[in-house]
Amino acid sequence: MIVLKNIQVDILGEPLFEKVNMVIRSGDRIGIVGPNGSGKTTFMRLLASLVEADDGSLRIEQERIGYLPQDIAYEEGETVGAFMASTPVSVRGKVLKEVGLAKVDMETLIAELSGGQKRRLALARVLGSGPTFLLLDEPTNHLDRETVGWLQDFIKGFRGGVVLISHDRSLLNSVVHKILEIDPRTQTIIEYKGNYKTYVEARDKRDALQFDAYERQQKEKKRLEAWLALKRQDAAIHAAPNKGKTIRAKAKYLQREILDKEVARPDARKKIKVAQLDGEVAEGKLVCRFESVSKAFGDTPILTNASFEIRGRERVLLLGNNGTGKTTLLKMLVGETEQDSGTIKIGEAVSVGYFSQEQESLNKDNTVLEELESTPDLLMGDSARAVLGGFLFSGDDVFKQVSDLSLGERVRLIFAKLTNQRHELLVLDEPTNHLDIPSREVIEAALQEFEGAILAVSHDQFFVEALGFDRKLEITRKTVQEIRESLDASEVRD
Repeated sequence: MIVLKNIQVDILGEPLFEKVNMVIRSGDRIGIVGPNGSGKTTFMRLLASLVEADDGSLRIEQERIGYLPQDIAYEEGETVGAFMASTPVSVRGKVLKEVGLAKVDMETLIAELSGGQKRRLALARVLGSGPTFLLLDEPTNHLDRETVGWLQDFIKGFRGGVVLISHDRSLLNSVVHKILEIDPRTQTIIEYKGNYKTYVEARDKRDALQFDAYERQQKEKKRLEAWLALKRQDAAIHAAPNKGKTIRAKAKYLQREILDKEVARPDARKKIKVAQLDGEVAEGKLVCRFESVSKAFGDTPILTNASFEIRGRERVLLLGNNGTGKTTLLKMLVGETEQDSGTIKIGEAVSVGYFSQEQESLNKDNTVLEELESTPDLLMGDSARAVLGGFLFSGDDVFKQVSDLSLGERVRLIFAKLTNQRHELLVLDEPTNHLDIPSREVIEAALQEFEGAILAVSHDQFFVEALGFDRKLEITRKTVQEIRESLDASEVRD
């Protein structure tokens, strides 16, 4: 059991959240939501005793905490065996098998693993510590369908408590029975019973009731103030003791029932603003083509004789288990990795925009403003400050170092760049990872209106359904195969 009493955590002297009182019990399945930068990871690190509260107290009673961070840290040149050294040998094989890494050699460099394999390796180390309480920060990022399904079943069957941060709406609907929303408008943490769908309904109802209460109170406030002004004016002309008594009584009522209990105007929930993604492709035009492309790393083949093409405004979803080469294929397409054999052709006058799941396109030494202004071929109709404001970088935020941004903020910055360039093909590698749910919905809407071609890797079911991909390519047996049947919800996490 974890007990929080009057918890407050500050950042730069201002409360991130305050007056937090709750008990998290063994057996709880809790999802934490809130916009990027609201303090979700800070709250999780507080529960893991990695940061201290500025006020209040936190007590962990008879629990072994297992914490899976959002960003997996490892040393350059570190091997799988070294990473798992803290895990008892007696359970190491078991947990690696549980997460689907039984066949990975202990001498394999972590840097050579895919994003999903790194995520599963970190999860194996957490499970190897024998936790009674799991704290999971974005646990499904980069995971393939098989592992996500396993993770959902594992969370449901885990005997201890589970608190998770996730922007995976499917996961939140599937495994949690309580939502904690960190609301930066009020610096509070609000508890909702039920899954994500139930939370959204209750949250919207709560916001509507607060706005109605605010409107009613403001209307009554104006009526009383107008009445008092009129009566005071009348009393100044026609003085009478009983009038003064009535005015004083009404003024006290205004202070006691309205001003002292004034309902705060509910601020709008901030969302990024994307006008559109510029770019257009004629129907039937060749966008890109792979012909008998092969790629190996050392003696390990990744792709063999892979062939496919994309034409016109096709939206193509690339599937495959972790480690099968999806990211490698995308990097070859955009020219960041060279194929060993075969040809890759980009259509005439086709500009390619690339979203990398590892965010390598960002120069971490730049400020946010410098990073946007240094982007080639910008089409900004507005100033750089205005563009960044639309992606929730306001005031001094634009002078932050990219290295100091959260992972979600870096995703917003990449989209600020992409949406101010012209591209006929967008290559998207897990574009919604780390992005909060309101921002995901805005990006989905912009991509729906995009008039170019899209090739994407995504494990986000809602994202896949929103974009309505009309083709599916799958990397299997080290080559690319076209899957003709229509997509359904069970396939989107491949």
